[in-house]
Parts: sequence; structure tokens; C-alpha cells
Amino acid sequence: MFLPKKALLIVTVLFLIFPGVMAQSISFADPDATQHRDVYMYYANGSLAGQYNTTSTGIAIPNDTDGDFMLVLKPQYTNPLDDPETFADSLYSWFTTNALVLITVGAIAALVFRKW
Repeated sequence: MFLPKKALLIVTVLFLIFPGVMAQSISFADPDATQHRDVYMYYANGSLAGQYNTTSTGIAIPNDTDGDFMLVLKPQYTNPLDDPETFADSLYSWFTTNALVLITVGAIAALVFRKW
């Protein structure tokens, strides 16, 4: 189906008026309250543009001629022995969040391995 000439003209004018990308910086709400994440920004050619944290107030988008870039979120891992209280709180919240799945898997396992 072909668009009428007027609709094609309107769409073309709208594409010319509104640029594709308007953001100047990126900021993150804390995606996980139990731990922060590192944010790595890479250019399309694979070189590292910068390393940030999700607690940053804003990550400036590079205004280079290198083109596209990608963001990689990497969790920060800690040793449970360094802070056992925080580890126990995180483990409890994980079990609370996944309780239904754990109960379902346990019930299925009990049905599969029961004696006849």
C-alpha cells in the first residue's frame, strides 16, 4: 500500500524537524537497591569511552564523530564474609522474591522422586 503524496510530505517534514537523538546525558534510578552496578560505555569500535557507577548523577553522552556507543551494566560483587549482615539480608530478600518459584520446584521434585 502506497502512502498518498501529502502524507509522505508530512512524514518527511516531521523527520527533518525532529532529530533522532535528543539526549545530552543519561542517569539511572537505582536498578537494584541491594547493590550498585558499574556502567561501562564502549564505542562501536570496541574502545572504552568511560566507566561510571549507577550512583552517578549523570553520564555525559560523548559528542564525538565515532558514532554509536553501547552501555554495559556490571554488578559489583562482594565477599559474603566481609559483610555477613548485608549478605544475610540480601539472601533473605532473594528467597522472599523467589518463594513461589522455589515452592513450585520443590513440589514438582517431591512428586517426581516420591515412592510409589
